[in-house]
Amino acid sequence: MQRTPELLQRLVDAEVELTVIGGIAAVAWGSTQFTKDLDLTAPFTAENLQRLMGALGALRPRFYQTIGKPEVKRSIEELLEFRNLYFLTDWGIVDILRTVPPIGEYERVRRDGIDAQLFERSCRIIGLDDLIAVKHFVRRPKDLLVAAELEAIREKRATKP
Repeated sequence: MQRTPELLQRLVDAEVELTVIGGIAAVAWGSTQFTKDLDLTAPFTAENLQRLMGALGALRPRFYQTIGKPEVKRSIEELLEFRNLYFLTDWGIVDILRTVPPIGEYERVRRDGIDAQLFERSCRIIGLDDLIAVKHFVRRPKDLLVAAELEAIREKRATKP
């Protein structure tokens, strides 16, 4: 069972540096489309990954894209070598990306993002234009649907006095 609000609260409370991307960010911008996982971008530094793993440790993170879904028992130094981290926890899926195609590295995504209240926490979310670009880049039917919806939201926001 996916417990996205609690997952995000736990990460924010642990002071993990992150920016919310994907479906949760789309909902924050006004999308009506359902999403079931938590997609983030974050700096892959030893300090940030230490906070991340400290927050997720009790939730038994597992590599869900690996056969057998093994528990994460890698050291922080080993995790620093990963391009992305795809975890299944006792509270659901959380994907942490180092780079968000086609936008770029974490710092670029964060710079053009906004601060928002999500699940009773203040955190950074990807900017609307960047999120639309990501959805078009991914090109899955559900992402194209969200992109169209976000474009309508952007147009409506632009015409408001």
